[in-house]
Amino acid sequence: MADARLVPFRAPAASFCAFLAIQAVSAAVLFALKLGGTPARVQEFYLGSEATFAAPKTIEGLLETAVPHLVAVPLVLFIAAHLVGFAGLLRRRVFGLLCGASFAAALAGVLASFAVRFVWPALSVVKLGAFLALEATLLAWIALLGLTFATPRRSTARASGATPAVTATPAHRSAR
Repeated sequence: MADARLVPFRAPAASFCAFLAIQAVSAAVLFALKLGGTPARVQEFYLGSEATFAAPKTIEGLLETAVPHLVAVPLVLFIAAHLVGFAGLLRRRVFGLLCGASFAAALAGVLASFAVRFVWPALSVVKLGAFLALEATLLAWIALLGLTFATPRRSTARASGATPAVTATPAHRSAR
């Protein structure tokens, strides 16, 4: 359960979770509609198709998509990670792995677009995997944020009637 100090931030956190969920669902729908769900469809999207009269993606077109994603996605992940990290909900190693997986999936997704078009079309599998990994980590962050800002936990000291622990004060302040 959440830290009682986080109670005033429930509404903004719930809004952030809602927007993050809407964004994740919207991204999945757009990905499915534009790129499809198979490596062949991803290759067709980036390499073009005579059958559908689609031209190959240009470097300018890829950059127009990549640049905003290289700012927005890490910023969202940074905020989510800091909110969850502040609450100390996860063990340090698990938290680090989730952060690393999130940022790696986001970067791999952006780079895979260029790789499919200009390096090797078979890397479309990496594009699909990176997108699915990013969506999975976003869902994990949404769930963790929900847990972080859920009902505040009651301190066992307060619940049992014991006096709360006194925090140590700096030496220079206690001498006054």
